[in-house]
Amino acid sequence: MGEKSKKSGEIGEKISSELLRLIGWKNALHNMSITCNSPKHRNESGNQRETHGEDQLFIYHNPFHDDRTEIVHVSVKNSLGAPPGEATLRTKFKSHFKECQEIIECAKHSPEVNSISRAHTTRGKKSHSGLLIWLHNDESDIECDIKPHLASSRLESDAKFPIYLIDNARASFLIKIIDDIKRKSEDKKIEFFYPRIGTSVYVNEARSGSSLPLELIASDVVPFLVKSDDSCEMVIYADQKFSVDAYKKLLSYALQFSSGLVAKIKIGMPDYNPSQDEHEAQLARFHFPDRNEEIIPFSFNRSILSLIPKED
Repeated sequence: MGEKSKKSGEIGEKISSELLRLIGWKNALHNMSITCNSPKHRNESGNQRETHGEDQLFIYHNPFHDDRTEIVHVSVKNSLGAPPGEATLRTKFKSHFKECQEIIECAKHSPEVNSISRAHTTRGKKSHSGLLIWLHNDESDIECDIKPHLASSRLESDAKFPIYLIDNARASFLIKIIDDIKRKSEDKKIEFFYPRIGTSVYVNEARSGSSLPLELIASDVVPFLVKSDDSCEMVIYADQKFSVDAYKKLLSYALQFSSGLVAKIKIGMPDYNPSQDEHEAQLARFHFPDRNEEIIPFSFNRSILSLIPKED
């Protein structure tokens, strides 16, 4: 049982590290030991903890809040089989959530973490958050989405820190869109785009960069900028099935995001079918007659439809 658990943990660490590398989290610190400083934190035997295991730690300046630096505590959980039943899944999630809270609670007072934070030249406010990467290695359902089963979970009312979740479905979405944009953009420069949301007011704050912030990791809409010497276009990926209403909302988001920044916008959805959906996409575009941007819908799931030539 111990050997199986060790193997599962090693697989989870490899997958999560590669996933975080893909979204630009390349300078994360791995496998830190955090001294426990709370008598309330207990191990599996019921004794007071001595240390917490910090799987990864990543620090970045939040592009949506001018004065804030994010300190993200990454916890990796991996199971070799399929997700358990809903009741067990919720119980395990509550346990993982509580563990993340305890790690952050002690890490906030860790001399090592504070030293790393100072070396990073943090901004006025430091915000500690958790990122739970919880994966299940069931080949028959490798893109399983556990979030709907967790939606009604009742978490501790005194939880102090936000915890973000990447499950198989979210990881698969991120992998697909990054693979798609790299394949299509070839030698062009690709950056994640940071829409003007939150409290960011400084005009010189970068609106794009090489890493994906927590807010966009949790979002069903991930925007990119693709730049070359003579052009710049926006590419927006949505983890949503095509419908007129969904596409119309994405058009609205895209035009708000772009703010006249680009002349061409591409919107990717997993099931957009040009042979069936093109007419409805054109009708949705008519709702924005005052905008001149060229908008092109596409599917980021590869199929024979990917062979249909795209108009320049």
